[in-house]
Amino acid sequence: MPELELRSVSYQYKGNRKNVLDHVSCVFDKGEVTAVIGPSGSGKTTLLSLMAGLDEPTGGSLWVRGENMEKMDLDAYRRQKASVIFQAFQLFPRLTVLENVCYPMELNGVSKKKAKLHAVKNLEAVGIGQEKYKRFPSRLSGGEQQRVAIARALSSGAGILLADEPTGNLDGENSRNIVSILTDLAHKNDYCVIIVTHDMGIAEAADKVYRMEDGILS
Repeated sequence: MPELELRSVSYQYKGNRKNVLDHVSCVFDKGEVTAVIGPSGSGKTTLLSLMAGLDEPTGGSLWVRGENMEKMDLDAYRRQKASVIFQAFQLFPRLTVLENVCYPMELNGVSKKKAKLHAVKNLEAVGIGQEKYKRFPSRLSGGEQQRVAIARALSSGAGILLADEPTGNLDGENSRNIVSILTDLAHKNDYCVIIVTHDMGIAEAADKVYRMEDGILS
């Protein structure tokens, strides 16, 4: 059973008859990295928003482990089943590194003590050392901020990781490091990793590649 499946999904903006997404059907499996590539304006970001439960399709349906997303509590889905890693990191500027990673767990009712233990484990998994736990995001490099963002995504316990241009603000070395981390999470920890990107380096490292062009996925 696919971790996430789209069945003939379409999307239109209000007042616009043109499909931003046009009958998109595809499957995403755990243990794999899937890249969705295509030019700006092709519909990639809209696709990611639907998979993240941030918007709803105007046609078709999305299924998570055999359950229709239409019947799910989307707030709970975003807290517990799917996490988004953003190009601009989106860390809370007034929370420390450790507090940022603890936040999703505390939001799900995990005690501060237990959240801290899991946060440390997730930060270690992405190569962030203890000396940086009390720093604010502004005192980290771009690569470090993206690592913290990945650690925070892991903290929700979600099995689906949705990455929106995760290397877009990074140099070559940091981009390769982030791709390596995401690949390891899929192959070694059985996550379903879906990356929307222009970066052909990510496409080359992915297990499966979809191409988006004018709202049509191939």
